[in-house]
Amino acid sequence: MKKIMRQSILTAIIGLSFTTVAIAANNVVPNLNTGTKSLRVNGSYDFNHALDYELTLEAGYGYFFWDNIELSIVGGVQSNKLIDSYQLGAVGEYNLNFGSAWVPFFQVGALWAAAEIDDDIYNSPGELDEDAFIARFGGGVKYFFRDDIALSLAINYDWASEDLYMDDKGSVDDYNWTALLGIRFYFD
Repeated sequence: MKKIMRQSILTAIIGLSFTTVAIAANNVVPNLNTGTKSLRVNGSYDFNHALDYELTLEAGYGYFFWDNIELSIVGGVQSNKLIDSYQLGAVGEYNLNFGSAWVPFFQVGALWAAAEIDDDIYNSPGELDEDAFIARFGGGVKYFFRDDIALSLAINYDWASEDLYMDDKGSVDDYNWTALLGIRFYFD
């Protein structure tokens, strides 16, 4: 009985917290206007990958040239037990700003990537083993809990000109799907 009581209290506290955040976010006006700058940090971790794990981290700096339209310079790393991949490029993003705390977005980008394959397996130490151009297509949603701070969830499809990505079977492919959770800061 005490366990059920503790679970009920915990559920009520979590529900009240979400309700409080949602009520506070009702007055949020996302800062996605011309001239706004942004910083972002995104990432994901797959602990159930065929190569033991896969870590993806990405950071970027953006500028809104028009209301709701942003161009960002992004850089990132994707790592697993066999391959480390480094990326640098530009991503354009269109935000569907309906005046609420929830803002869906679409993005298109072009990046350059270089991969370093484990030198114990693919012996060429001191140099990058493969490089490629990447076309990125994605989308997601941002939740603004303040006018200038948002949490984001994005799903990206990256297509590379060379085979850079490990799939769940351990073979190398030229495409990759990634879900990224992140935080974004907006300032004038």
